[in-house]
Amino acid sequence: MSITRSLRAITGSAIALLLLHSNVQANPAAPNTNQQTTQKIAFQNWMLDISGQTTEAYTANDSKSSFGVFCAGEQCLFYLHQALNCEPGAKYSVLINSQTVATALSMECTRIGGKLFQILNPFEAVLRAVQAGDTIGFAVALQSGAFAVTRFSLAGAKPAIERALLEAANSKNRQPKPSAPTPPPASNPRPKDIAI
Repeated sequence: MSITRSLRAITGSAIALLLLHSNVQANPAAPNTNQQTTQKIAFQNWMLDISGQTTEAYTANDSKSSFGVFCAGEQCLFYLHQALNCEPGAKYSVLINSQTVATALSMECTRIGGKLFQILNPFEAVLRAVQAGDTIGFAVALQSGAFAVTRFSLAGAKPAIERALLEAANSKNRQPKPSAPTPPPASNPRPKDIAI
């Protein structure tokens, strides 16, 4: 079974995991439950961060917007982060354009760590769009009737995203295994006297 079929974006659960991860990162007083270090790998214009049960492949453009895939455990989602104000929980339409895909998607505005992110759906359509070409573009309709357009490089996207999805698929193998129960102490076969 392919990675794309084995990974489905379950937006509600993945957003909850993303929120939990961002709250732990944003709160230095929170206990560190992740004993593994973050591994950062560059793939041309894309970065891959592997950290315990989370993996993120992303890129940024000159306008400080970012686009990427975030995985918590085996659940992954594509996101867009740009300097647009949106209402958390609201769903909007976005046009996506790459060499292989031109279509309309849905995006849900989500506040994570004080920043607004747009979670892109359906996952499979975005995954197809990043498979080939040099750039990907997003056009979001604004209240003024204009469009906010952002473009991102896809140089390095395919191997970075494939690695992120592979890490997510293998994340269940990295979960701590329950330790074997400790056997009870050896009992003395001779009965003890009871004092009255």
